[in-house]
Order: sequence, then structure tokens, then C-alpha cells
Amino acid sequence: MLKGDKDMKKKSGWILFFFLVLIVFPAVCIFAHAGLASPPEDIQLRYNTKTQALLVTITHKSMFKGSHFIKYVEIKKNNNVVSIETYDSQPAGTFTYSYRVQAIEDDLLTVTATCSKGDSKTSAVLTVK
Repeated sequence: MLKGDKDMKKKSGWILFFFLVLIVFPAVCIFAHAGLASPPEDIQLRYNTKTQALLVTITHKSMFKGSHFIKYVEIKKNNNVVSIETYDSQPAGTFTYSYRVQAIEDDLLTVTATCSKGDSKTSAVLTVK
């Protein structure tokens, strides 16, 4: 084996090492983080004035259901917190919770859902009709 061949193999080894460290490893970390933590994708609100029930439909898909789920649901009426519910799991990727909230016409309702990894999303404002 010639000395030039050894040098070429060393250079190839270093190039491969730097490629893995500088490109592949960060890419794997980024994609792993995306699967581990993500805010809820969607929150839809419906209010039934007869039953005073606020129906909250949350979409939050996770590959790691045991450790990544909707942990808190905060309900605000007219910008004041009226309820914070805590959960240890979520039933599915899309699910609906029902909450008893006393509201009258023109009250404004919002819901913030926070996942167990800390990401959150707040619904659009629902005006009670």
C-alpha cells in the first residue's frame, strides 16, 4: 500500500466523521424533537346555552402517547380564568372534552391547551350566542 493511499483513507475517514457530526447528527436531533414536542394542531369550541356545556375538540397527534399528551386545558371567560383541568393522558389524536361553564349572550370564551412538553395553543375566541 502506498503512502498516498493511506493519506486518502485518512482524509475520507475525517470527511465521513465531519459529515456525520455536522449534518446527520443535528438533523436527527431536529426530527426527534419534532416528534417529541409539538403544540396542539387545532382547537375548536362549541357552546350549548341550554346545557351550559362548552365542548372543546383538540387535535394533538403524538408518536409518544405515554409521555407526550395534553396535560392542561385552561378555560377563560371574558379574559378571566374560570377553570384549569389537568390530565395524565389523552384519549386519541383528536378528542372532545365537555366542561360546564356558565355563560350568557356575548360572553367571550377561549381555551388554551398545553402539552406535557410545554407547547401550547389557544383557540379562537368564541362569542356566546
